[in-house]
Amino acid sequence: MKVLYLSLGAMALILAYSLWAGFYVQDQTDKWSLLLEQAAQAAETENWAQAESLLIQARKGWEHSQTYFHTIIEHSELNEAQVLFAAAAEECTQQDTREFSAQIVLLRVQLQLLAETQSVSIKNIF
Repeated sequence: MKVLYLSLGAMALILAYSLWAGFYVQDQTDKWSLLLEQAAQAAETENWAQAESLLIQARKGWEHSQTYFHTIIEHSELNEAQVLFAAAAEECTQQDTREFSAQIVLLRVQLQLLAETQSVSIKNIF
């Protein structure tokens, strides 16, 4: 009977951790996505200083979470987001509104995909 309780306890801990990890990734990506959306809006109004500042804030948050994310998310997906952050920064430097907005859209989609991979859903179970 003791083995059953230990097994059920371990399964409950794993489930709780999985739920928390999914929530954490979703929360972080939502924050960065909002900052990126605001950066795109600033670029649309030609406020490049604010766009750059918002992009830097999002990227710093991203970099802060990298150690943890590398333990739970495939590296190729993280690398893709890293490349998109770099591309968005380059377009911000070039002050190309159209290309900057396009890179921001791609980056936000990639962040959304990262969050989906960690969510508890039937698609992720099977």
